[in-house]
Amino acid sequence: RVSLMVLSQAMAAVMSGVALYVGLNPALQRRVELDRLAVGSVNRAQSSTVGIGGKGQGAYVAALQLAEAEAATNPDNGGLLHPQLCMFLGEGREGDALREFLLEQSSASGQLAEQLWTRVSAPVRICTTLVEASTGDATEIVEPAGTVSSTEWADLLDSIRRRHGEEQPKGGIAAIGILGTMPPGVPPDGYSQILRQVCGPRTKVLIDSLVDVRCTLSVASECVHAGDVHAAGGNIAGGGIILKLNAREILGLTGRSIQGSDSQVAADLDVVTQACMDLATEISAMTTNGGTGVDFICFTDGPFPAGVVSIRSRRRWRLERTKALRAKVVSPIGAGDATSAGTLHAWCRGVNSGEPVSEDSVVQAFRFGFAVGAASCLHGKNAVFTMADVQDIYEAITVTEC
Repeated sequence: RVSLMVLSQAMAAVMSGVALYVGLNPALQRRVELDRLAVGSVNRAQSSTVGIGGKGQGAYVAALQLAEAEAATNPDNGGLLHPQLCMFLGEGREGDALREFLLEQSSASGQLAEQLWTRVSAPVRICTTLVEASTGDATEIVEPAGTVSSTEWADLLDSIRRRHGEEQPKGGIAAIGILGTMPPGVPPDGYSQILRQVCGPRTKVLIDSLVDVRCTLSVASECVHAGDVHAAGGNIAGGGIILKLNAREILGLTGRSIQGSDSQVAADLDVVTQACMDLATEISAMTTNGGTGVDFICFTDGPFPAGVVSIRSRRRWRLERTKALRAKVVSPIGAGDATSAGTLHAWCRGVNSGEPVSEDSVVQAFRFGFAVGAASCLHGKNAVFTMADVQDIYEAITVTEC
């Protein structure tokens, strides 16, 4: 078993650079707590709070906390990753409020925040989480996003080009997370266009999105694996590609499904593994460089064990929490975003630039991300956690090759 302290020490002397979190569809998150939700009746709330919403935004918030914690632990380390958020930000009261929340988080971590935020005329959507205090169950109501114009899309691409365009010929930025949906008006291959601007052989790519996912992974492979000599888990320059979804999303991509609630019925690991391999085969057939298209598929399954599948070797691992959380779940909203950020953070920090990506480094990175996601369930704000909780949960996660 690898301790969190050992993992942190391994993180301390590796690549520096930018970890770009692409969350094109932000939201203002309203959390309403009720004793019990009664459909078709008047429900009186016990409390109501507003904060940061959106998958990319939640992952960015988690990444800021991890960067701040690492800077405090290793103050002399000059190789820290710097999280950046790329997004559209709507005008109006909701957009201004979201901007202030994000600036507050960013300034607390000493990050330059607004360089890749493109203001758009459409208002920011509001996502409402209804939490039943008696059961802990959460119901999410997601508003549709406003339409982005072609000019606004061009402005966002231009901001990325001006900020990071020169890094692509040098091997690409250190890391990028593609997270969540895209608003109407963005081209279907929007994520692919962004990847082509910033990715290269050294870039670690994590995709937590179903949007045009096969094409997105195919383009990521063309950027990251272009001309490389593959090691067991990635390329010789240190880049690699992780697809991180939940088990039901992976099954859905391959025409499979599970009957029953995701909080009550676990996915079959054998079925999910086969779905991962089937999906990888599809994506590999789409790539122009003969690669797999994706190196690893990591999946969560609600309160049940998570898993990692290595596409090249067909090895798989089961990750399971061996003890209960220290308190009851406050809200699971944002846990997946925190898991993505924790995984990408640990993956980048656990491998030296120019070294091939090992299977063990990815499995341990996802173990760390799994702990971050679980820790965030103990707080009401999306993707917020304490490192004490992360360490406690990380130590209680077993990893078994199966």
